[in-house]
Amino acid sequence: MQDTQRNEISPCESEKAKKVRGKNRCKNVQGLKVGKTLSVTFYHNRVVGKNSTSFVKHLGILVRDRNKCPLRVHSWADIEEYKLDHMWKAVTDKFDSADINCQRDNVLKHMRRLWNNWRGSLHLIVKSKSLRDVLKDVPEGVDKSDWEWLVKEHFLSEKFKERSMRNSVNKSKLIMPHCTGNKPIREIIYELGGNDGNPPDMATIFFETHKKDDKLVKPETNEKYAEIQELIQSEPSLINIEVVERCFGPQCKSNVVGFRGETTAKELKGGNSSKATLLDELNATRKENLSLKRLLDNLENTVAQLASIYSCQPSSTPSSTEPDTCI
Repeated sequence: MQDTQRNEISPCESEKAKKVRGKNRCKNVQGLKVGKTLSVTFYHNRVVGKNSTSFVKHLGILVRDRNKCPLRVHSWADIEEYKLDHMWKAVTDKFDSADINCQRDNVLKHMRRLWNNWRGSLHLIVKSKSLRDVLKDVPEGVDKSDWEWLVKEHFLSEKFKERSMRNSVNKSKLIMPHCTGNKPIREIIYELGGNDGNPPDMATIFFETHKKDDKLVKPETNEKYAEIQELIQSEPSLINIEVVERCFGPQCKSNVVGFRGETTAKELKGGNSSKATLLDELNATRKENLSLKRLLDNLENTVAQLASIYSCQPSSTPSSTEPDTCI
């Protein structure tokens, strides 16, 4: 009887024993000596490979640090430039790469995404509790006055509620969500040949990001995979974004099917082919030609008007009928 009681675990004890995600500490970055940095590699404007996990963790710590990144703003665009410079300095103090100075804007975009995701997790607290409990249960690492401002002035504002509702609707419309877990799709592409300059085609990317136990489970996913394969075989010159748009329709700026929100349609079009550039140049040439045509028409009209004026003026030459005078 005593053994039975000893082996029994109460629900409360079971909850305590349950493993949960701990605080993001990133010990290998914190343990760096002064002047030492970790080397990272950028691929399509994001860090991949060795030290990429530490890099992302460090960015996550920075956007949650109220001494570096303010919480009392409605959007990332409201953060002052000198504070962005402060955060960027905190990145370059710990990490380095051959092209680190060219990647500032891309790293800040990544930080903005992490910041928005974190704020989204804070918003879930507001949605799940009464206002009284929300204000009382201040999240760890957040100042109480900042939390009250964020809840009352931001999360409960009509503008935020409208945007949140719109984003929820858009999220429900996502086509065939990926199955990669926390591993970035960019990292998968890098490992499958991107590191050697030979990234995989769209069929391989789709399979690797939607497989489960090395196979596609859902019938609709299998059908779409077959459609992508057939299109690539019939038109091998198509780039990945063209394959996506032929199979899934036009893609919005911030979310491309098969690439999640990590890569935009603009990046895919500009990074893998000159087609977008050529289209821009063609439009610019058409505008220039139209401008030149208008200029030529105006010049022709001016010449015609001058010719008409001169043709109406009397001749100033002496008359041939006037008699000569002899001396």
